[in-house]
Amino acid sequence: MVGGGWLVAVVLAHTALSLSREESKVFLLQAGVYDQPSTEVFVRYNFSSGPALSPLEDLTVCYRVWITKYRSSISPFVSYAYSDEADNALLFFQAKDDLAFYYNDKKESSDLLLKADDTLEIWHHHCFVFTHPSYRVYVDGVLIQDGVLVSQAAPIPLNGTLYLGQEQDKFDGGLDAHQSFSGYITQVNIWDYEVKPSVIWSIANCLDNARGNVLSTDATPVEESKVGTQTVHMSAFCKSREKFVIIPVKMFPSDADSFCRLADSRFFIPADEEANSNLYNASRQFAEACAGKSYRFIFLGAKDDVMEGQWTRIADGQPLHYTAWSPGEPNGGNKRNCLVLRKYDDRWGDVQCEDKLCFSCGRSNLDYLQLRGLCQKEEHQTRFLLDGYINGWPFFRGYYGMLIYHSGVSEWMLQDTNGNITMAILSMVDPTGFPIGRRAWRVVTSFCGYLEESQVVLGLSTCTTQEFMCTDGSCVPRSVRCNLRDDCLDGSDEENCSIVFFSDRYHNHRPPPGATFDTPLQIEPSVDLIRFSKIDDIDLAFHIEIEIALSWTDRNLRFKNIKNEEGKNKLSEQEVEKVWTPEVEFLNVNDGQLKLLKSGMYVRQTGEPDPPIFTDVQMDTIYQPKSGRLVQRRQYYASFSCNFGLFKYPFDTQTCFIFIKLASADTNVLSLKNASVVHRGNSQLPKYSLQNIKIFIKSRSGYGVLEVEFQLERRWSLLMLTIFMPTFLLLGIGYGTLYIKLVAFQVRAIMTLTTLLVLYTLFNQVSSALPNTAYIKMIDQWFFFCIFLIFSIIVIHITVENLEKEGDAHKTRTVKVSPMDGRKVPLKPSLFTFTVSAEKVLLVCRRLVYPLIILIFCLIFWIVILSVS
Repeated sequence: MVGGGWLVAVVLAHTALSLSREESKVFLLQAGVYDQPSTEVFVRYNFSSGPALSPLEDLTVCYRVWITKYRSSISPFVSYAYSDEADNALLFFQAKDDLAFYYNDKKESSDLLLKADDTLEIWHHHCFVFTHPSYRVYVDGVLIQDGVLVSQAAPIPLNGTLYLGQEQDKFDGGLDAHQSFSGYITQVNIWDYEVKPSVIWSIANCLDNARGNVLSTDATPVEESKVGTQTVHMSAFCKSREKFVIIPVKMFPSDADSFCRLADSRFFIPADEEANSNLYNASRQFAEACAGKSYRFIFLGAKDDVMEGQWTRIADGQPLHYTAWSPGEPNGGNKRNCLVLRKYDDRWGDVQCEDKLCFSCGRSNLDYLQLRGLCQKEEHQTRFLLDGYINGWPFFRGYYGMLIYHSGVSEWMLQDTNGNITMAILSMVDPTGFPIGRRAWRVVTSFCGYLEESQVVLGLSTCTTQEFMCTDGSCVPRSVRCNLRDDCLDGSDEENCSIVFFSDRYHNHRPPPGATFDTPLQIEPSVDLIRFSKIDDIDLAFHIEIEIALSWTDRNLRFKNIKNEEGKNKLSEQEVEKVWTPEVEFLNVNDGQLKLLKSGMYVRQTGEPDPPIFTDVQMDTIYQPKSGRLVQRRQYYASFSCNFGLFKYPFDTQTCFIFIKLASADTNVLSLKNASVVHRGNSQLPKYSLQNIKIFIKSRSGYGVLEVEFQLERRWSLLMLTIFMPTFLLLGIGYGTLYIKLVAFQVRAIMTLTTLLVLYTLFNQVSSALPNTAYIKMIDQWFFFCIFLIFSIIVIHITVENLEKEGDAHKTRTVKVSPMDGRKVPLKPSLFTFTVSAEKVLLVCRRLVYPLIILIFCLIFWIVILSVS
């Protein structure tokens, strides 16, 4: 029984206790729900009042405890002092899961971690064995620590006072209510020798009830002050039973199962006759509210698996091993397949699963909820248990004396039982609702900085610090918070998803400070050349889609719930308007052709988040400024001018630039570093090959400037087919006219002139696709050469037409006319005389002159190209 208001007068018992060997006396020390911390509740034994005992050289102290609630300081179990200077001669206590002890005023466990079970309402057996200079600590019969004592080898005199449930700050006094014990203590035994481990194990497992030869609370009369007592069979200390709480609200089985899960429990189904009887007896107080005139009373969390032909648990699908059917039950066939406890006896029946009924939730000692939104100093203080009944409703009891209970009129009260103070009230729209989940409470008494009549949001759930609490109290991983998808059934994980925390002194009209207040803010630029849409040889410009990403650390901002993927951390328009952002200008935009396609602000995660704050009811993941960088991404479509050098066309390579100026402030305030440029597209453009992309950080007029440099190498393979191949063919045609018969002058002339005209047309067409330049390009020289070559062929044709043919030279005879007498004298042949005929001229041009001219020009042409490369 956990009762409040135990008022037992101080009694001095001078006779031995009449307990059997299997029974033990249990002391109830401030174990009631409403019991406030007090120094007047204790069990005491004064060794000086009895026969004189020798000081203890070796010592064994054992006891069994059941903790009902913790204190903000420590929960003392046994305290022994024999003087004001030796107020901690022996002290055994627990703080959360740390089991600690003093020996001869030395905290022997200061550097040790004696971990113990920190859950409430479960029996634990502690045993400390001292054989100076060593010690051993047993918990539930198992050795968890051994070591060497720090204190000197002084025996402990037995002329002092022993307290149970209080700590002595001085001999037989100096008690502190916040250093008192709340719970049950029994089987306190002291031996003046080393008790064997086998005996300790037997006591811990309820196989033996050995009593101390120095002190035993089952045999030694002790002084009790406002203490409740019970006599319990020792086997009860080792029984483990699932606790249950009846929920007097009618729900469908699925809703009831969800509620139990939200309360960190499960549908309760009795596992034996005793548990079934206890459930039925406890449910009698709700007979009218839950059953009325019907025999259907309490849902038991099981249903009939029609396919398998057996009854199984709703929670885990496991078959039932114990049943308590009423005669004639079950009788519902396939329609009535849910298990119910009947109203008129403790037997079971089956009902339709579409019915609404009351139900019970069972929990173990490891099950608890946590209340967030207060100002507890430690997470352990946030724990709450679903417990018994107040005003006919289940209540939630905190580990440290907090209480959430139903007022009986649609309100839930948050009370601090340590000071008997009502802190806040929750008004429910649904009179059958429970305070599980995130709720807005009205402050009644100021606490944690909240003023009276103000609103405070508190969250009661089973969620750990690694989870996010949905509004209804269900839990999802923190990683899914604000991931643009509803993971909570009520969608609350996507509410209040702002990313940036703004301080009251934040200004967006000026840049934030740098790494230190006397250094400029460093901005890391990244340029992405997305797509070249057009390269204009005529206007000497290129059209491109480009993205400019600027990232920086704003020391005045914090972030929340940011993801590893930058794209999921986009700031809203309202946040973008509040954040300072840098501005850029493009210095070589062609005729102002610049268009902003899209813009976005993101946060890039660069570090780890802060440790979760266990009192944070919103349960957001917080990042400090150094753990996140703001990233501004802007995508433009623009035309940039480029100084094309076309002398080597079509074997030219152009070097172009994009000049980007950081225009928000000069380099004394903003500086650029770690610039990068990337082009993820195909480097083989329609007319050019993109290569050698570089980026440089420069300064112009005191402002930081990015210079993006890249080269466009013209792809000349198609031009070889469309320019040089036709010109070679035309040259071949012109050259081929040298092989036409001399008598066909008209054919030679027409072919040569036509070739010349076609060549000129091709030259004109190629020139029109290039900008006008003051200098002569290599392609111009090539066409000039081809035109002049064809022209020279025409000249040759005209020349040979006026030369005599070799056939005509054989038909005529060459004579010389004498001036003396006018006689004609035949000329004699001479070694230096030759005849220039048309055939010889053509032969020389065919075999020597024109091939040599073409070869020499081509060599000169390529030498010039290579020399200027």
